[in-house]
Amino acid sequence: MEMNIETSRIPDPFSRKVWEPADAEEAMMIKRQYGADAAFVAGGTLLRTQWEGGIVNRPEHFIRLDTIADLCGIHESDQHIYIGALTRLRECGADAYIAHHGATLYESCRHIAAPSIRNQATIGGNIASAVGDAIPALLVHNASLHWADIGSEVTTIEQDLGDWLEIVKSGRKSMNAVLLGINLEKQNRLLGTESIEQSVDHQQEITFFRKIGRREAFTPSLVTVAFRAKIDPLGYFSQVRIAAGGGSGIAMRLSTCEQLLEGNRYQADMITSLARLASDEFITYSDPFASEQYRQQTAGNLLAAGLWETIHSQIERR
Repeated sequence: MEMNIETSRIPDPFSRKVWEPADAEEAMMIKRQYGADAAFVAGGTLLRTQWEGGIVNRPEHFIRLDTIADLCGIHESDQHIYIGALTRLRECGADAYIAHHGATLYESCRHIAAPSIRNQATIGGNIASAVGDAIPALLVHNASLHWADIGSEVTTIEQDLGDWLEIVKSGRKSMNAVLLGINLEKQNRLLGTESIEQSVDHQQEITFFRKIGRREAFTPSLVTVAFRAKIDPLGYFSQVRIAAGGGSGIAMRLSTCEQLLEGNRYQADMITSLARLASDEFITYSDPFASEQYRQQTAGNLLAAGLWETIHSQIERR
């Protein structure tokens, strides 16, 4: 297999070798050859932030993925939306399929960084970083990831996003794998900043996404939360999914918070209980910008406020 190579014309110290593989298999072979001295790059927005902040070292070899046409685009099936890994965040935040069926992800992609960043950044890069703001939204959609990996031969695997995050936390993720795309469960149509849709069994689906950041552009958020559930005419919750993340922390499902609502009827005091449980359950970190306690309390407050606003907007529509 012939490999394409191009040498960057940017002056030192930023001069690096830039590879332009024809397909995912070629990209993985280059990565296996150069290992830690090579990095996959598409939009490169988060990587650039990490390099400039000294979080990770700038590699000697860049392996471009944006030259692989098969990794772009958004497609609909009966049960899922499939998003190619190199689809830009701007496209995800403007796509009719995602707006109609994936309101939480749609909303998150409209609030990641600034418009200039969303024009360049890809959904795959946001996920592959393991700390992207779209990840909590994808978790509440039970998203799965499609990877190509190379060992003795190239293999394609589908992996639950939550399972992959656990592997990342354990330090066991493959360094040679290429993310091909994302499958997420469909949900009902978007209404404003919340999604509320009457279903055949008279349940309504409600969703929201909330984010707190230091500023709009380039810096990672401090805290992000995502919520998805069904509620029946009597106010009983089912299929509750709640996630939190943000900054350089690994996003997670908040199962204790989900259990608080699952099968129970909405009551005003649930708001306070949800805030407290989320603060207790959310595992995060401290840095010079925010303490762990601040992030935990903020996650709880964002979830409580989001649920209160969504429920009361539903009541006002009746």
